[in-house]
Amino acid sequence: MGSGPLARSVLVRLGIAGIVGLSLAGQPAAVFAQSATGKEAGSAGKRWEEEFSLWQKVSAGSDVTQYEGYLKQYPNGTFASMARLRIAELQAAAKAKPVTGTAQQAEADAKAKADEAAAAEKAKAEEQAAAEKAKAEEAARKTAEAEKAKADAEAARLKAEEDARKTAEAEKAKADAEAARLKAEADAKKAEEAAAARKLAEEKAAADEKARVEAAAAEKAQAEEAARLKAAADAKKAEEAAAVRKLAEEKAAADEKARAEAAAAEKARAEEAARLKAETEEKEAAARKRAEEQAAEANRLKAEAAAAADKAKAEEAARLKAEAERRKAEETAAAEKARAEEEAAARREAEAKRVEAEKAAAAEKARIEEEAAAARKLAEEKAAEVERLKAEAAKAAADAEAKAAEAARLAEEAEKRAEEAAAAERAAQENDTATAARENEAQGADRKDRGLAVEQADDAAKREEETFQKAVLDGSEKAFRAYLDEYPDGRFVADARERLSALSNTARQEAKPRTDSETAIVETERKAEQPIVDRREAYMERSTRAQAQRWLSMLGFNTYGVDGVFGSRTRSAIAAWQGSSGYRADGYLSRQQYRALRQAAQYAEARQNRQRRYQQDYDVLEGPVDGYYERYYRDDGYYNDGGGLVIIPGY
Repeated sequence: MGSGPLARSVLVRLGIAGIVGLSLAGQPAAVFAQSATGKEAGSAGKRWEEEFSLWQKVSAGSDVTQYEGYLKQYPNGTFASMARLRIAELQAAAKAKPVTGTAQQAEADAKAKADEAAAAEKAKAEEQAAAEKAKAEEAARKTAEAEKAKADAEAARLKAEEDARKTAEAEKAKADAEAARLKAEADAKKAEEAAAARKLAEEKAAADEKARVEAAAAEKAQAEEAARLKAAADAKKAEEAAAVRKLAEEKAAADEKARAEAAAAEKARAEEAARLKAETEEKEAAARKRAEEQAAEANRLKAEAAAAADKAKAEEAARLKAEAERRKAEETAAAEKARAEEEAAARREAEAKRVEAEKAAAAEKARIEEEAAAARKLAEEKAAEVERLKAEAAKAAADAEAKAAEAARLAEEAEKRAEEAAAAERAAQENDTATAARENEAQGADRKDRGLAVEQADDAAKREEETFQKAVLDGSEKAFRAYLDEYPDGRFVADARERLSALSNTARQEAKPRTDSETAIVETERKAEQPIVDRREAYMERSTRAQAQRWLSMLGFNTYGVDGVFGSRTRSAIAAWQGSSGYRADGYLSRQQYRALRQAAQYAEARQNRQRRYQQDYDVLEGPVDGYYERYYRDDGYYNDGGGLVIIPGY
């Protein structure tokens, strides 16, 4: 597949996604982040295209140096494991190739061509799967970008509404403060007027006292003056009464003025509040309108992006389909040509094969021995590689479930290809002598018997391991004795007897009568060893703690027994699980962590059951497991009898 159309498709998708993010984010930082993400995605897509193009060129042939060149350039690439497996197959085929005999040469060429055809079909299927995976990842990334843009727009709208609400509240607070100030001024003015009235009353009282003194003096001095002074006092009182009435009138006028000013201030405050409310509503309406316009623009851009993506996807699918049809036609023509050549060579060599039957039988036997030696050596080489594949399979375990349906489809196609290759090989071998056919039938029956015996041995070993793991989780003498009764010569007999002995010693020590001093010492030690209940684990009862110990042991964090007491080993197991799960490794289980532990144990148990059912129903090993290379690389394995299928996640 060329790099031009796919690269253009990737650039078009990234460009549209960038435009959508720029129109909705509204902040320079968001634009920069989206630009950086687009550049990184483009660089990753370019690297993937380069690696995929190189793998297509390499997998089209059978040159070991080309596969080694790919591994040198991409030691940890997507197809690195397949390249290593292909190199081993080519090297084994080169070692097993006979050096004498025209018939053996023709047979080896036919088998090599059939292997190449099967490898080409397998590589083609894997390439299509990789292309579909890249498309799915691109669609998921686009969906995530659209969701992020939508969330940014919603956040901007909410922020605008919050700013408008805060502005209205500030204006309202300002108006309330102004009204409070006006009221305070009116109260101060009323207080000043009251003080003036009190002062006037005091002056009046002083004047009255003075008038009484003067009147008394005038009565003693002159009676006539008394009358005059009395008249003057009456006149003064009249004047003072007039002044008091005037002051009361002025006070009433001031009160009326203050009330009018307060009413005017209240009216002004109400008008200001109404104005602010109207402005707030206008701002909110404008903000809603802007948000609706932005949402409409985002929907339009999203629709354009989806249309462009669909168009690019359709073009790419059409190109891939045309390429596949062309390759299929070429492969069919090549297969027909090879078949015709093989038939002609078989007809020419039929007479020579009859004469050299005994020599061919001896050569065939030697070849089988050489292939067996090569297969054993290859199995030893793969044993070292299987450890690395186990680590890769652990990372790809989550993806394996999603690929189960695809794996079944690929398995059916591979079986069809294998049947076609076997039919071609059987057609090429129909002209062999009757003696060689009988030897092959005997060898095939022997291989089938050995394969059945190996499968039965593997199933028995798995059942034994499951029985022992259940005994470890139970942690009782009864469980370990049941295991020993069922498997007296099993692989875990020594461990089971050691655990049983430890449990028996503990029971005897507890049942042994003690003196008062020994009882006191044991009680003291028990109290000292009794763990202090942390407030984070106050919700846990003994049964709950025992269940947590079972779950930890099931997940591979061994607590060395299930007794409902969190000792040092259980704390270490909890801390190890917390560290692997992203929590702080303090050795204490909170409620949230207890629920997470329960979910992890339930998932692990369901996955084990599903893998067992999958293997029993389809005879397929999902991911590298102990001994799976040994099963398919022995004399009776996949590469000698054309049977079985190994699916390794991540290929």
